[in-house]
Amino acid sequence: MNFVTLCAQTTEAPREVYISANSTATRCLVLLPPVGNKAPTSIELNVYGKNAERFSRVAKGSQIYIHGAKLRFDLETKTYSLHGGIIAQVNDQFPIFNTVILSGRCVKDIDHQDARAFKTTADGTMICNQTLAVSTGRNQSDLFNFYAINSAEDKFKQAELLVNFTRKGTGLTIQGRLVTDAWVDKETKERRSITKIQLVAMTLAPKGQAGAQEIKPQTTVAASDNVTSLWGGRTADEGSDPWNVTSGGGLPELPGQYGAAPELSDEPF
Repeated sequence: MNFVTLCAQTTEAPREVYISANSTATRCLVLLPPVGNKAPTSIELNVYGKNAERFSRVAKGSQIYIHGAKLRFDLETKTYSLHGGIIAQVNDQFPIFNTVILSGRCVKDIDHQDARAFKTTADGTMICNQTLAVSTGRNQSDLFNFYAINSAEDKFKQAELLVNFTRKGTGLTIQGRLVTDAWVDKETKERRSITKIQLVAMTLAPKGQAGAQEIKPQTTVAASDNVTSLWGGRTADEGSDPWNVTSGGGLPELPGQYGAAPELSDEPF
């Protein structure tokens, strides 16, 4: 599974690009609202088929809702991109979504002695990094790094659960969100950033059983009172699941100029 639902703002006018001799996509850079005290996330959006023509009419600076896109990760450039999905133009009162759902297999054992893989800070905060291989449908996989973080007071410690219960080859479904850290390089004085997937919830693959028990998340991201960005300064924390989608509430009707959602087709992935 590779399913992404996001809200974003276009930072340029969509343009048509050739992805092969006979195929085109409508491409645009979009900006996701920040999560808590993180930076906004810039990511490339590629739209195909019937949706591409509609998306080409969206102006620079428009706020959009992206439903059902696929997330890709380029190992060479170390950048994420979005592909396909249903696009609807919305306004800044629309609830903010930032949901990434991925299913695959863990590619490594976590060495709890390696601080790059797992560490506990002086105040008891635990941080764990894992990598998930997700099939692209062509006997190949994308590799997605994600991390879990929990405080000493959290009842369900996601980072500790990751290090204890995932091994190389473990089947796993995760729900996460795209977050971006930004900083100024001390030597070059250049502004740098890195985008990651932060774990929100996870489900281990069943071992000879009909289903797997979900591990409930308790981790929260510290909110900043000074975030001024898209969507009236609101962040993704304030509306991550306004329709209780994860508990079976269902998604709303798509608003905006596009009307009813068309069937997805002509996607290269």
